[in-house]
Amino acid sequence: MVVRTGRDVVLGTLLASGLSVCASTALYAAIAFWRDGTLDPFWLAFSAAAPFVLATPMVAYLLELLRRLARAKGEIEELARRDGLTGLLNRRAFFEAAEEALRRAREERCPLTLLVLDADHFKAINDAHGHAAGDEALKVIASTLLAATRQYDLVGRIGGEEFAVLLRNAAPDEAGLVAERIVSAVGLADFRRAGRPVPLSVSIGIAALEPGLDLDGLFARADAALYAAKRAGRGRSRAAEPGTGEGFVRRGLRAAR
Repeated sequence: MVVRTGRDVVLGTLLASGLSVCASTALYAAIAFWRDGTLDPFWLAFSAAAPFVLATPMVAYLLELLRRLARAKGEIEELARRDGLTGLLNRRAFFEAAEEALRRAREERCPLTLLVLDADHFKAINDAHGHAAGDEALKVIASTLLAATRQYDLVGRIGGEEFAVLLRNAAPDEAGLVAERIVSAVGLADFRRAGRPVPLSVSIGIAALEPGLDLDGLFARADAALYAAKRAGRGRSRAAEPGTGEGFVRRGLRAAR
C-alpha cells in the first residue's frame, strides 16, 4: 500500500508539473511576443524547468509524510493485536495466527505442538496480595514464556491467567523440554510482595498436531492434559495421549474466534 500510494504521489506530481510546464512556457511565450516578439532561450528553459525544480521538495515531503503515516498505522494495528497487560498476543490475534500456522504446518508437513498454561492458585494471590500483585505475577509469567521460546513461536494470553504457546517445527519431545523449562523458571522467579517472596507456579498441557486435527481439537487435547497436570498436583506439565480430548468442549473457544 505504501509503494502504490507513493507511486501515485510521484506520478500525480509529475503530471501536475508537466501541465505547469506547458502553462508557464505558454505564458512566457505570450508575454515575450507581446513585449518585443522575441524569445530568450534562457528564460524559455527556465520557465520549462521551474515547475520540476519546485516539485522536487514537495514530492520528498509528501513521501516522507506517507512513510510516517504508514508506520503509525502499522504501530496502531500491532497494538490492537497485543494484550495490554503483558504485551503478548491477545486471544483473537493468537487464534488467527495459530490457524495460519496450522495450515502451513500441514502444507509443509512440519511438526507443531501446543502448550496451554494456567497459573496455579492465582485467585489466592489476588485475595492475599491484591489485584496489582496478580497483574505483576502475570507479567512475570509472560516474560518467562518469551525467554523460554523462540522468536518465531506464538505466545499469547488467551484468558485471565491462561496462556498458550504454539511451538513451530517442534516435536512433542522438544515441546516437553520447553514446558519443563517454563515450569522450572516460573517456580524460581523472584516474585515478592512487601519484601516477602510469593511462590508462583504454572501447570501445562501439551498436545501435538496430528492428521485430521483442527485447532479446536488441538486445544481440546491440550486442555485435557492441562487438567491432568492440575489433578496430579500442579506445578508440572502433562502431554496428551493420542486421541484424547475430542469430546472436551473448550469454554468460549468458538465464540471468541
